[in-house]
Amino acid sequence: MFAKKNNHTFVIAEAGSNWKSKDTKSSIQRAKKMIITASKCGADAIKFQTYSPDEVYVKNAGQSDYLSKTGIRKSINQIFNDFSMPYEILPILSNFCKKHKIQFMSTPFSLNDAKAVNKFVKIHKIASYEINHIPLLKFIAKTKKPVIISSGASTLDEIDFAIKTLKKFGSKDICVLQCTACYPAPMNSLNLSTIRQLHQKYKISIGLSDHSIDPITAPLVAIGYGAQIIEKHFTLNKNYSGPDHAFAINPNELKTMINFVRKADKSIGTGKKEILNVEKELFKFAKRSLQATTKIHKGDTFQLGINFEILRPGKRLRGMDPRFISKVNGKKSKSTILSGNGIRFSDIN
Repeated sequence: MFAKKNNHTFVIAEAGSNWKSKDTKSSIQRAKKMIITASKCGADAIKFQTYSPDEVYVKNAGQSDYLSKTGIRKSINQIFNDFSMPYEILPILSNFCKKHKIQFMSTPFSLNDAKAVNKFVKIHKIASYEINHIPLLKFIAKTKKPVIISSGASTLDEIDFAIKTLKKFGSKDICVLQCTACYPAPMNSLNLSTIRQLHQKYKISIGLSDHSIDPITAPLVAIGYGAQIIEKHFTLNKNYSGPDHAFAINPNELKTMINFVRKADKSIGTGKKEILNVEKELFKFAKRSLQATTKIHKGDTFQLGINFEILRPGKRLRGMDPRFISKVNGKKSKSTILSGNGIRFSDIN
């Protein structure tokens, strides 16, 4: 599922809680507009979050320092209550995604959430803070659907445990996303070279969940390191009220990001070093070869600097590669070679 086909990076436009508005009707309208926007921008999937507020944090969990800095003074319990997604909205958004030809995803935060979401998704997503949620891991694994795990604020031991648990209970297609659990994440905190380490260690697909504000740098560097999935928060308006709008990219930035991702996809190539079709003309025209500098008659001795040189052939007959010069210099010619033409193996006596 996650292995690149035709060098196509799977892009997830993360709606998160940014779909939520003042009431259910306007929230659904905003969610639908986000779906249309993500589809038009070229994303492969749009992802929401599905959770029951009383199944995430303990009661009286307090305020998040990072949210307080953004001016949101509510307790985390109140925030989760305000931005939760009722289960009855799932089929509405799922069907709307089908209509607009974009894959619907939603991250569940509890076992009940996962059961509700499972009916509507082809891929499950596990959030960074749920990587040790054993009942959730077991349920998702038993669905045998592809699984994406974010790894923000996680150690290799925790990732090991999550992957082993998923595999033990039936998961076969797993992707781990490098992620920095900071919103927004400073550029010097992204640790993108970890993508290579994770791929070498687990031999599975690796991607990036990017919380930086920059829409281009991290996704392109990640693809260079072998990322197969890019996930990025987006919003219709950064000035909307809510915890995730401030660090999300706007529609124009999302479109720009995906355009650059698709260019990066095209640049990856086959991974095999070879002379490409677009290079063949200049390979023949400009790459040095063994060329006669005077007319060489049959029986003449090839002498470097006297009757042949290492030159670029242009549109003259191309000779053999200079690495074979020892097979030519001092040998007799069994052909007549016009000045400027190349010396070939068939010309050597």
